[in-house]
Amino acid sequence: MKALFKRDRKKKQKQTSESSSYVPLELQPVPGASTDDTNQQHPRAQATKSYEDASELSEQFFGIVKEISEATDLLSPLKSACALMVKGIQTMRTVHRNKATWMELCDEVEQHLQQLEVHRSELQERRGDESNSCLKALAHYFSTTADVIDNVAKAGSEEDGKTLLSIKRAGMAQMEKDEFGRYREMMENAWQAYSIEVKRLIALKVKDVGDQLEKYEKADTRAMSVRNPENDDSMFRPDSMIAYGDRVDFCEEGTRVEILDAIRNWATSSGSTRQIFWLNDAAGTGKSTIAATIANEWLIDNRLAGRFFFSPNSRATQTTKEFCRFVANDIARNQPSLADTIQDEIKSISSEQHVWFDIQLQRLIINPVGKLEGDKCIFIVVDALDNCVLNEERVGLLNSFVRHLPSVLHLKLLLTSRPVQDIADVLASSPLVHGSDLQLFNVRNSHHPDVILYVEKRLMSISLEDRAMIIARSGGLFLYAATVCRMLERSRHRTDILKIISDVGATDKLEQRMDTLYLSVLKQALIDRDAGGMMMSVLSMIIAAYQPLSSNTISQFLPGNIYVEDFVQDLGGVLKDGHPDRPIKVLHPTFREFILSNVDRANGFLLHSAQSAAEMAYACISTLEHMLEDDLFHLIKPGQSLPRNDDIKDVDLLVHKSVNAAERYASAFWAHHVAASEASQDLLSRVITFLSRKYMNWVEFMSWRGDIGVCIEGLSRLQRVSTDQVGSGNNIQDSVIVRHAHQFIVQHQSIIIDSALQTYCMALFFTPPESPLFGGYRKRYRDRQPDIITSSIVEWEDHVVLGGHSTAIDQLIFSPDGSRLISTDLKGRLQLWDTETGGLVGRPFDDTFHGGSFDIRCTFSRTGDRFGFITWTKEVHIRYSINGEPIVQNMQFLGLCYPILSPAVTFILFVDAPSVLRRDVIYGREPQVVGVTENGFDVYQIFISPNEEMIVCVGDFPDRHDSANHAFLWKLNTFSRVASYSMTRRSSPYYVTVDVIFSPDSSRLVICHPGCTFLLCETQTGREISLFQEFASFDRIGSVLFCPHGQYFAYTHLRNSSWIILREQETGGLIATLKGHTKPIIYYSFSSDGRRLASISYDQTVRVWEVETGAPLETILRGYTGDIRVCGLSSDWGQLASTSRTNRHRVHLYSLNGGIVGHSDIEPDDITVTSKHVILGAAFVGPCIAVRSGSNRGLQLWDTTTASRIESIFPTDYVVGVAFSPDGMLIAALTESSEIWVLNSETLKILHFFTMTKVYSKDGGLFFSPNSELLAVYKSGSAHIWNLRTPNRPPVFRQFSLDTDTENDFIKLSAISSDNARVAGVDEGDKLLVWKIGSKDKASLQTTIGEYYTYISAVFSPTEKYLLAVVKLLSTISLWRVGEELQLLTDISLPESIPSRISFSSDGRYLAYGSLCWDIITAVTPLPYSGESSPPSFNSIGLHAHSFLRYEDGWIYSAFPPCRLLPIPTEFRKVDFADYWYTSGEQAIFIDRRGRPIVIDCSSMLAQARQR
Repeated sequence: MKALFKRDRKKKQKQTSESSSYVPLELQPVPGASTDDTNQQHPRAQATKSYEDASELSEQFFGIVKEISEATDLLSPLKSACALMVKGIQTMRTVHRNKATWMELCDEVEQHLQQLEVHRSELQERRGDESNSCLKALAHYFSTTADVIDNVAKAGSEEDGKTLLSIKRAGMAQMEKDEFGRYREMMENAWQAYSIEVKRLIALKVKDVGDQLEKYEKADTRAMSVRNPENDDSMFRPDSMIAYGDRVDFCEEGTRVEILDAIRNWATSSGSTRQIFWLNDAAGTGKSTIAATIANEWLIDNRLAGRFFFSPNSRATQTTKEFCRFVANDIARNQPSLADTIQDEIKSISSEQHVWFDIQLQRLIINPVGKLEGDKCIFIVVDALDNCVLNEERVGLLNSFVRHLPSVLHLKLLLTSRPVQDIADVLASSPLVHGSDLQLFNVRNSHHPDVILYVEKRLMSISLEDRAMIIARSGGLFLYAATVCRMLERSRHRTDILKIISDVGATDKLEQRMDTLYLSVLKQALIDRDAGGMMMSVLSMIIAAYQPLSSNTISQFLPGNIYVEDFVQDLGGVLKDGHPDRPIKVLHPTFREFILSNVDRANGFLLHSAQSAAEMAYACISTLEHMLEDDLFHLIKPGQSLPRNDDIKDVDLLVHKSVNAAERYASAFWAHHVAASEASQDLLSRVITFLSRKYMNWVEFMSWRGDIGVCIEGLSRLQRVSTDQVGSGNNIQDSVIVRHAHQFIVQHQSIIIDSALQTYCMALFFTPPESPLFGGYRKRYRDRQPDIITSSIVEWEDHVVLGGHSTAIDQLIFSPDGSRLISTDLKGRLQLWDTETGGLVGRPFDDTFHGGSFDIRCTFSRTGDRFGFITWTKEVHIRYSINGEPIVQNMQFLGLCYPILSPAVTFILFVDAPSVLRRDVIYGREPQVVGVTENGFDVYQIFISPNEEMIVCVGDFPDRHDSANHAFLWKLNTFSRVASYSMTRRSSPYYVTVDVIFSPDSSRLVICHPGCTFLLCETQTGREISLFQEFASFDRIGSVLFCPHGQYFAYTHLRNSSWIILREQETGGLIATLKGHTKPIIYYSFSSDGRRLASISYDQTVRVWEVETGAPLETILRGYTGDIRVCGLSSDWGQLASTSRTNRHRVHLYSLNGGIVGHSDIEPDDITVTSKHVILGAAFVGPCIAVRSGSNRGLQLWDTTTASRIESIFPTDYVVGVAFSPDGMLIAALTESSEIWVLNSETLKILHFFTMTKVYSKDGGLFFSPNSELLAVYKSGSAHIWNLRTPNRPPVFRQFSLDTDTENDFIKLSAISSDNARVAGVDEGDKLLVWKIGSKDKASLQTTIGEYYTYISAVFSPTEKYLLAVVKLLSTISLWRVGEELQLLTDISLPESIPSRISFSSDGRYLAYGSLCWDIITAVTPLPYSGESSPPSFNSIGLHAHSFLRYEDGWIYSAFPPCRLLPIPTEFRKVDFADYWYTSGEQAIFIDRRGRPIVIDCSSMLAQARQR
């Protein structure tokens, strides 16, 4: 029948090739993809629905009966009969789609029915009385099914108007559609009657078969419940079938007896601490079949906890990301008593942003299993761990199990893998492991009994001689035997295949034998030589895919005349595919290696990886062009703000249901395929067209998917390819487009991840206006742009810019290979970066619990595979470099001494006085005492040599009352003291800043003391080589660095900080002093070969020196570098990371391979703005904002209606404060030298000039009275108020600090009452003061409110003259009545500690602080105000309208109505962002890094929100 089918396919392929030759994929348009994968119909499979339903029902029934019949030998004829019937049904269904072969089909079906009658007769001869009813039911069912099939066949033939041979047993009329129900009912009744009789017969004839069936039913129920979407939305994906090993074959009966018994004996042994059975051997030896067999046994016996089969055929089974969820759901179904506990934990973890693997394992698996009652062991099966693509994840999984299994003795782990080194390193030394010495494949055993049994059972239909030949050729390898069996079972050309196998020399190498076998598979699948290109296109897709694809998915990528499913079925010897919607599995990696090898080896079937990638790239892009559109899921609602991704319920399910598998794959990997193809100019042009038309839609979709990291990775690869194309003379604009596509996501990834639809809004607005990529998009989506006024020009550098920090970065550390970069900031945030893509790796670390850490100590291991860091609270964390996953976290240490990580980051040394302890952090072992320090010695610091053999402990003897620091050199293994050093301390006895630096080979060490004692010692003996005291007593060695290869070391010092001193390592002799920088050096590094040294200075130059001579060489960086403040060089000098004075919270990552990097022009003057120096106001020319300029002493005035600069004002000194009068007529400025300038805001003419006592200070401020008549100024220890109506007269108020301590004197004014009679302020210390203005009485009202630094701002009520509101500690607003004394009325607690503006409404009834508002009609009991609009009396305040907008977590929010408005781009989330953020009414203003205002008018968005 297969031959008939192939002949039909051959005819059709020839017809296709005659009518139109096959066109390369890139020239073929891909048809629009369906939204439902399962609805894809094969072009040749257009049979009527009634026929399909009938045939599927028949096949389903006979499959069930066949499985039941296997329970007893008595029913073996029934088994054969059912098998034949299934074959007949399958044949009928297949050939029905190829109507040209109906005549041959009828003959063959008739023969099948005759054979069924023979087998039924045989069964009847062997029957007993009890089987009569069963035979009758069987006969009735056969007759009914045959009638239905005949009638369906006749109906199909008559529909086509074709004349077919009559079927003898069929004489019924053509079946109408409404008759199908009757036929279905006939078959259903026959099936029910027969199934009842079969069950009764089995129950009578086979002992305990009923129990076995019940167990299988329970197993099936549990397996199905695991895939229930109600339990876990990930379980209904095809990934679950692979993860649970559903498609892995079991061992044939009688095979693998020895190894299976060994596992069973281990499983039943009691009292053993060996909880891990590790089955390891070479690829193709049958480990997975053994794991599946044992897992099935344990499932039936109710002893299986969970399982996970790692596989390259699914993305989910290539990593440990979903391991714990899959296993936990399996446990919940297999052990129902744990279901509720596990499901609660899964929900809890799902609600958290990120939970590390070790914690997931504890919470989802270890802890629940630990609650099981009884002593019965249950088991977890983990198969093919080596298929986990990340070594670090494999090691992390094993370490976690090794760490936690001993706490749950009734839980055991069966693990299989190849004997790869990283897995062996963890398990070889663990006392928990059993079975690692067992062998599945023994080349010295020529008998191979398991292979013999396997072949004998699978190939009973071929001759004994042929079976013996196959066994001999396999050489005991299951992979070979299994491939041959699959070929022979699926092919009609057995004779040809057997001849090919026999022709292979018995002594040929395994690779040669497998190559010959693979060639035969490919040749027998290629019936029509003209269809060779089609078959290779299908194989190309399968091999090139980054994750396995199904037949239906591949069909959507290829032209319609390629029948993917047919080719996949014919390639069954090397591919496994049970269903068109299941991912196609390449049975073994050796086939992939073969088909990608070379021309001679592949022998006509060679695939070129680059060409295959190009075909996939064209297919993916075509698919996306048809699928992508604006607002893909139609979530934008008129009059409503754009939702965040978290606002959409079940967004993952929405994506899965709305977008088919081909579209999901194309969106994830199109850029990867383009990059892998070594893109031709034609393909690159196609990419540019796609980016110009669909890029924004693609970014939106990837945001919904939560795969922005995939975008960054793919575009990073694509960027390198496009850059190479430019180097080859191609269009440079194309390279710019690709670079801008990559930078857009990197720059705005926080917005894109948070809200997919904001991609078209805020993220798009802040793109370069002249960008060749975004110019068209800005016009297309102009209606979605917010009302923003700015003159700020967005400029994207040629290099990568990394964000994510909110405060100044203080460390930049490269990994040894330069692939990773650590950045830390002053608030305790640590981020790990992929330097190749610019993407974040893992989750950032935030020390927010402790309010920020000013001392995170970081280090990479020598190999760079892991890194560790220690917080200022002495918490140790260790993570993998490849993915940021934790190995150890929150390991707390106490004591004076910081713990220290070993150079390999495998153990920690710490002090628990008087002991020094070592804790192994990789295997979770308990701390071990290394040694005991000297009696009475307090250790402050520990240093470890690179070879981890020597340590130095630094501290002192507090009981001796001496002024010396002491350093002890010990051997780590024996803790025997080698030497001690005493150094006189010239500072506080508790101030220890001794540095100890070892040479890379651990032969030398340098001790640097605060008194500038510079000691070079021999490590092994402790001998002092040289002692240097060549600098001033309070100088300190800035840094010491040993050459990685050679005999040199270098250091800088603070007195001559622009010099570098080079010395010999052996003797300490001076080699050279490197001079050339004009400002202090901030970083320097030896080259990897040790011959050169590069130094980076505040003079913004990078200089290079020859080490042996000290001569200057050509620099690796020329031009302006961005005003470097913190920087780092990779070890190969290929990359430079830096921060700048104007961008302290962002990392600029330069590639130095080109030789010239950095900015080509100088950045503008440093223009800084703080809340002390800028006050929003208005002038006659319109609302405006004044900005203080730092470096040029200027004051810039900007028109906020046009974002244009009105004027720059240059007083004689730096401006430290600026204010607008409430009526908008005046601008006042305070300089550092205590000069006060008052200007007309319209003409900018100087109206008044005042001076105070000259105290040069950057502290101070000024403000106007509510009626603009008085100007209050405070600076250092004095405060003045001038009446601007009588400017020539002395100040109407003058006050000096009450504190006589000149170092602490300070006074600050904050508010003037509406009648200009009172002024409130604070003196240094803890007093709130209220003075009378113009009174000769110097006395003031005062009360204690806390330290000055808790006092923020104050305001008088405009109606009640002396009602005063004071904000203190950013946590409380106090209302005071000002009379003869200060009377506290009430305190209002603030929910958040955010600096904001405080003000009263014009009628005095309401009080507002930022976005909060209270009704204070009764001042003693303020009531929170709520509503869609703010109180109207706030809108009549005038030019200083209070704003109820607020900034929080990167977004602008409104209080009235309460809603979220817009996100702030990452590049504007600066250090102390609150100081760069201002609001006035319904406008929000922030300042860019160049000091230019960006005005966001939120009025239209607020109006829409109020209409909802």
